[in-house]
Amino acid sequence: MGVGLDIEVHQNRFLSVEDREMQAIVTVSAHGEPEPPPAEHGAAEVLLVDCSSSMRYPPTKIGAARRAAAAAISVLPDGTRFAVVRGTGRAELVYPDRPWLATASDETRRAATAAVGRLAAVGGTAMGEWLALARDLFALAPGAVRHAILLTDGRNESQSRQELQRVLSACEGEFVCDARGIGDGWDQTELTEIVTMLRGGVDSVVHDEDLVADFRALVDAALTKVVPDVRLRIGTMGYSRLRSVKQVRPNTYDLTSRCVPDGEGELVLSLGSWGAAETREYQIAVDLAEDLVPSYDRDRQLAWVEVDGAGEPPVPVLGRWTHDPVPPTLIHPKVLQYTVQAELGEALTEGGDAYVAGDHAGARIAWGRATRIATETGNEEILKRLRRIVEVVDAAAGDVQLRPDVTRSELLNLLISRVTHVGGDTPKAAEARPGAEPLECPVCAELTPQPADFCEACGEPLAEGDTA
Repeated sequence: MGVGLDIEVHQNRFLSVEDREMQAIVTVSAHGEPEPPPAEHGAAEVLLVDCSSSMRYPPTKIGAARRAAAAAISVLPDGTRFAVVRGTGRAELVYPDRPWLATASDETRRAATAAVGRLAAVGGTAMGEWLALARDLFALAPGAVRHAILLTDGRNESQSRQELQRVLSACEGEFVCDARGIGDGWDQTELTEIVTMLRGGVDSVVHDEDLVADFRALVDAALTKVVPDVRLRIGTMGYSRLRSVKQVRPNTYDLTSRCVPDGEGELVLSLGSWGAAETREYQIAVDLAEDLVPSYDRDRQLAWVEVDGAGEPPVPVLGRWTHDPVPPTLIHPKVLQYTVQAELGEALTEGGDAYVAGDHAGARIAWGRATRIATETGNEEILKRLRRIVEVVDAAAGDVQLRPDVTRSELLNLLISRVTHVGGDTPKAAEARPGAEPLECPVCAELTPQPADFCEACGEPLAEGDTA
């Protein structure tokens, strides 16, 4: 038995006469037991460790980087192919000592750990050089699940942005890369661009000593991947056009520009490597032609999605028009969840922009809004990071005060969470009405307690009769 991939579409299919856009959440889930990989496949891991001169200040940074790299090496199972790259203005292979991937064993882990213990911080920062070397090394393991960790404390100052983008384009689809910032000199936009192109995650550590556990967790997570690359195919009709596609869980970034045309009205998007029990979600928006004649009495297919090679039929994105205005409450819970999530990310970014510009009043208002949304959605990770920046006076009202002693490292740690930790729970449902009769779903006939807009069993709108 191998790993299979399922795909589901969550949406409210009803459109008012004026609507010319359909939004849907696409859930892709893996299931099954992975088969043992052939001996020549398996996993490959490359560690890209920033050893620029700034890593010496304070000296705890390069020390933490050495210990984190050693911790990552220590959890590599026997047989995993790996390498360690010293990143400066160029890329230098630290282990093994030739352009190759070592095979993990007691002997190679011990030798690699000794090598990273000698890492010295002298030089510039050219992340494109580091990633290009990783790509060349991964080319030696074409059938493996390929993963890299990039650690940096600075900006890509030793090469142009165009050079970095050129390398990223060449690396896209070749391996997945997670990025970590340490200290207070790294650029959140730069790291986000890297992980978006390479389908990884991004985060930072506020305290250098936390890096060891973080690296170990990253490698553990990477080793759960069993499918090297999953591809989502999106099809549109003659009267529809894909406006955007974003990954919304577990990380949040826009992948619209990463879709590749493949046939008439079809686009293919690489989703990266996949674990045997992993689920991710994507939000797609489809624009409808202005002259499209509404369909009131039946569903009309507006788009479709499928996982390439999964062997399952495409899943349609549907639409049905109603003469009545579609009530705002008839938003599908998943669409609502990620709409609120986007509002939280915008509030975090707005607060950061205002704070950096010296507009502390604006920052207080924006982060107050972020505190209120994070509280309503139960997002404890965002709240933990916000509390380092603000003192919460009234979370429900969004009343906060800025702390006077905020470090740039704490600020960056909050702002980067808009990519990695904006996911929370769906906004709390209203309290059930005591004594109220449950609502019967017009599609599956299951009962759902009042008040509710959607069937708890199948997710279909319960107000169909009122709106059609």
